Amino acid sequence: MSDHAHDPAAAPEPSAFGEPAALPQREMIARGLVFSLLAVVGGIALTVVIWRLGFIASITSFALAAGAVFLYDKGAGATPRKGLAPLVLLILVGVVASFFAVIASDAWDAYDEFVVPGTITRWDFISDNVFRGEVIGSYGKDMAMFGVFAVLGIFSIMRQLMSRPAS
Repeated sequence: MSDHAHDPAAAPEPSAFGEPAALPQREMIARGLVFSLLAVVGGIALTVVIWRLGFIASITSFALAAGAVFLYDKGAGATPRKGLAPLVLLILVGVVASFFAVIASDAWDAYDEFVVPGTITRWDFISDNVFRGEVIGSYGKDMAMFGVFAVLGIFSIMRQLMSRPAS
């Protein structure tokens, strides 16, 4: 018999039933981020739909964060550890994109009210107004709520993740 067969580090610990325990899965960061991107895109769309229905849409920041972490876990095959920083960054970009999507949605509606036909295209009007300081400033309260719910979502998810054993 070789020394390798008796090396405890060479084989996984047996489970309670005497079977070898599963080896920890390798975290597939890129795959996890691609999966979580689906939640981010869905969160942006959900934000605009809820906003257009007349409700406070900032709560979707929490849902976006939760969905992104859930899908990351499924796609990466492991709890985010090495991919945690890129995942948080992706969530933050998604929340910011959601906020600007709400402004773009309102600009889409405002086009017919404020633009003389034939003077500027709808897309030019939207792009001119989405990043305009005074327009963004008029959404100050909404921007603050988006931020609060994003922080709550990320904090809540991070707390859950840190309490999980590494997979």
